Amino acid sequence: MKTYRVLGLALMAAVMIAAAHAATTKQVLLRVDGVPLAWSESRIGDRLSAVLSRSGSLQVRQIADDHEPAFPGDLCDLDRLVDWGLEIGGRYLLLVDIDHEGLERRKSWLLPLIFHRWETVGVIEGKFRLIDLSRGRQVQAEPFRVEQKAKGAFQASMDDDVHDPDIHLTAPEKVRFFDSLEQKLCDELVERIDVFAALL
Repeated sequence: MKTYRVLGLALMAAVMIAAAHAATTKQVLLRVDGVPLAWSESRIGDRLSAVLSRSGSLQVRQIADDHEPAFPGDLCDLDRLVDWGLEIGGRYLLLVDIDHEGLERRKSWLLPLIFHRWETVGVIEGKFRLIDLSRGRQVQAEPFRVEQKAKGAFQASMDDDVHDPDIHLTAPEKVRFFDSLEQKLCDELVERIDVFAALL
């Protein structure tokens, strides 16, 4: 009898721990709409999931195009987004829309008409929206832009060569560079999203 009582108590404790964990864990439904890249595949969704999952209080579920039930086509229809999210069983819906991810070249003057510097800079910009499904409302919506310098070269004024090999990245360098830039974006997004910053 004592063995059964101990097993029963252990089972009840396990159920209570699981229930408490479920009560404190919040599921985040994440959808990232990116832009195609010529040199690699964007991994912003995977990286953002990893950053958000650092906390045991958040579970992240990425939503793809082939998800069932189908993701609403009208991203401006808050009621449909909320109904869809509640049907899936989420607490928050995080929408990340990437408008641009690429390289830009810029020239800055050090000594006008004598020396300048060409730089290659990586840029990711877009916007995010956070919807609290349990309250049925959007709680945050903001644009974002992150930049990171990749390469630079000093030139005399007479040179002015935007095609200088010293400011171009090779294919492997681009992959490594955008890995770093995407990670920077994800870290900054989590810091900016009030609800998640408080939980992590």
